[in-house]
Amino acid sequence: MTAAAVFLCLSAVHGSPDDGVDSEWDRYLKKASVLKKQRDQGEFDEGALLGVLRKEGLLEPLPSESGKSRTFATGFRPFQVRTYNGLWRWPLRAGIVSSEYGRRWGRAHQGLDIAADEGVPVLAAAGGTVIYAGDALKGYGNVVIVRHDQQTTTLYAHNQSLAVKAGETVRAGQQVASLGNTGRSTGPHVHFEIRRKGKAVDPRKLLVKTRF
Repeated sequence: MTAAAVFLCLSAVHGSPDDGVDSEWDRYLKKASVLKKQRDQGEFDEGALLGVLRKEGLLEPLPSESGKSRTFATGFRPFQVRTYNGLWRWPLRAGIVSSEYGRRWGRAHQGLDIAADEGVPVLAAAGGTVIYAGDALKGYGNVVIVRHDQQTTTLYAHNQSLAVKAGETVRAGQQVASLGNTGRSTGPHVHFEIRRKGKAVDPRKLLVKTRF
């Protein structure tokens, strides 16, 4: 990749120097001790989430016993993008990571909690199709799930409001919600997940390197 291409990629992620991103960073860093307290509180209904992914063909359907034979309720649904190989951008322009992916309080934390001001735009990490936008997944609050390829999804939880509906196509960096404090949350933040075949992966291993 040429130097010009790298600059354009980073500009798409961070924004141009004069669009206020640097001032947002400075303001958040000054109150980082407060923002680090804004994170998930309690467990999520992951079974309901996996049900959404299963319905969309991202997981093997659950077998049901019928005598001695097994039948499947749903089948695999192919997606127009087999493998997404582009950049993965952060879901906020700026903010403070208040909780990392991994073990937390004796159980798995399946994503990153990123705190910022309530109402700021929550952005799609990559282009794809919205497969869920609602508040019926216990603990997640107002949540959006975007499918990016045959097996990969991103999730954006605890939103104040949603800017998209299921079935919509979104582009990378498009606003999908406004950051909030709904569901099981101690303060305004986005709980962000990347999953492949339904299993959460560490977002930091895929997201571009930034000040987060």
